Amino acid sequence: MAETFAATYAKAIDDLAGKIFIPGVIASLLVEFGPWYQGVYDAGLIETYVVCAITGCMLSALIIFVVFLGSVYLFKGRDISPLIAVLIMPLGFAGLFPHHFSGFDVLYSQVTGVAILAWSFMLLSKGVYGVIDD
Repeated sequence: MAETFAATYAKAIDDLAGKIFIPGVIASLLVEFGPWYQGVYDAGLIETYVVCAITGCMLSALIIFVVFLGSVYLFKGRDISPLIAVLIMPLGFAGLFPHHFSGFDVLYSQVTGVAILAWSFMLLSKGVYGVIDD
């Protein structure tokens, strides 16, 4: 039953990947760094969310820009998004299902695992150019 649940979870993330990859980064920043930000700056929820939202949008744009530059300069215009997606996908699964990876410590939350999976599925299906052209 756990395998069916895991497959359903991954399929749902795959279906939503084009819509949740930026909100996934925002949620991941909120979960991973929100408590630290609130403790250091004595911030409330709204201020913490606004900071994470702005940082998440900038980080998402930076990731797309770096993948684009890598495609152009390192791979002579060939889209490297599928390669990056395949490389980061196991990290997403490890974060989403940490009990299946009990041999080592997963240092990030399940929210970050979902965000990594959303990015990998988005890069795998759309790439940095909008559509994968092979």
